[in-house]
Amino acid sequence: MSDSGDRCPISDMANRVREWVQHTSGWWSAGELDRELGVTGHELKDYRGKVLRRLKDLGLVEQHPRHNRQWRYVNTRVTSLDFRTAGRDGVLPIKWPLGVERYVNLFPGNLAVVAGAPNAGKTALLLNFIRLNMTEFPIFYFCSEMGDVELRNRLELFEGVDIDEWEFQAFERASDFADVVRPDCVNVIDYLEMTTELFHVNGYLTAISHKVGSGLAIVALQKKAGATMGRGQEFGLEKPKLYLSMDRGKLQIVKGKSWAKRNVDPAGLQVSFKIVDGCRFEITKAWDWERP
Repeated sequence: MSDSGDRCPISDMANRVREWVQHTSGWWSAGELDRELGVTGHELKDYRGKVLRRLKDLGLVEQHPRHNRQWRYVNTRVTSLDFRTAGRDGVLPIKWPLGVERYVNLFPGNLAVVAGAPNAGKTALLLNFIRLNMTEFPIFYFCSEMGDVELRNRLELFEGVDIDEWEFQAFERASDFADVVRPDCVNVIDYLEMTTELFHVNGYLTAISHKVGSGLAIVALQKKAGATMGRGQEFGLEKPKLYLSMDRGKLQIVKGKSWAKRNVDPAGLQVSFKIVDGCRFEITKAWDWERP
């Protein structure tokens, strides 16, 4: 709480309120603004109300449709995309186990989701992804289910890769992944736990996407066996450029925003596989669309 010496003078109220709201995101209350700027007393609060209404008339803030003491800054700043001079070769040269990259391109700043049923092989898929790309990109692996001993045991299953030859950094983490995502790097999140309010999944994925910069985020989600999408269902489908659905022995492309082959829409493509020695993927039925 600001003391009387920090009170906002009425002569400077409009400028200070405008500056304050321009540094906010999401919904905030008039009470929060008052506390931050030291707005006290009926005269100052009445004038603050006039300033907010003036900013609303100018389109700089909007009032919550149900809670009239809550406001939001209308941020109209955008980043210009100079597509005329941009190069054509912006596809990230990443590799996937089972050859997903043959059907879907990913670009800097993209996010991909792997929704997998329990014991379907999500972690094996992600560790193979790391093995295939670790010499080309800085990779950070955030794991919610394994400690260092178990992770080492998993890595030692891979033939031809000594434990000291793995080139990635691993961290134990179970929540708030947007706070630790490394910009401009490959971030592998195994996995994003969703237990309640599953509709928030899009918000979590969006927050991660905003932090990735020119890098890439691969996020694993749990799903029910046989279901197409993971926790949060269609709410988690909006942000990813690639959405994979994984069951025991089957991987399906649910969404592939950028087609790697001009005339091949990858949505619905699936491949059957088996996992050998706990880590090696072998295709048992080639990529194809499911036949009725």
